[in-house]
Amino acid sequence: MSQLSTCQQILERYNTYSGRPTVQDEKVRSVTFKSFERVLRPWLPPNRAANILDVACGEGSLLVFLRELGYRNISGCDISPENVAICHQLGLTFVQQFDALRLLELPGVRQYDVIFAMDIVEHLPKAGVGSFLTNVRQLLRPGGYVIIQTLNMGSVLACYHRYNDLTHEFGVTEKSAVSLLLVAGYEREGIEIRPVWNATTVLGRLREVYLRLLHRSVFLTADTYRPRISTKNLIMRAVAS
Repeated sequence: MSQLSTCQQILERYNTYSGRPTVQDEKVRSVTFKSFERVLRPWLPPNRAANILDVACGEGSLLVFLRELGYRNISGCDISPENVAICHQLGLTFVQQFDALRLLELPGVRQYDVIFAMDIVEHLPKAGVGSFLTNVRQLLRPGGYVIIQTLNMGSVLACYHRYNDLTHEFGVTEKSAVSLLLVAGYEREGIEIRPVWNATTVLGRLREVYLRLLHRSVFLTADTYRPRISTKNLIMRAVAS
């Protein structure tokens, strides 16, 4: 019998069990890059020599996107050996297998201009997330920033996406996300949270309109505490002082 936990067993072969498409497929690459362009372009550093770290980089989609935009000083890590192998197949040979909860011990770690933590927070134990984000802040240069994407528990889609992956541990709302970042030492004025509108087709854009309308209808009777962001994910930027 395996001594690994259920989550550890899944992470060993995360891509196989999750069935996530990768940018090894040209059609997937095109759609994925259009989505990144829409969501991330406003927050990408203008300096192509910026030091960038992608924590929990998965199958390397974002790193390939950054590489094709001309960013030269990119690095990444992921806990799944299968994901790391896919990254290496994509030419991202610098990607290391590593546990994000031990980020300060990452070989070759340095000060960064931007750190991406996309779709990782929900996979971490809640007790350790504050420390993880504190460690991220310590690795940022003054004025550098972390970009985080995570589940939005204020979305009408929240319950499905929270439990659609067995390695998900918890989720946040736009309000509790701010609390989490404050606990990690970021200043409120340096925190920005946005919806993740990432459709790349006409049909996708129509679904976004429908989601907006559905969200407003569901929360019609709620008071001023109702969530304003309806997308299944939140994306946030927190600047290190």
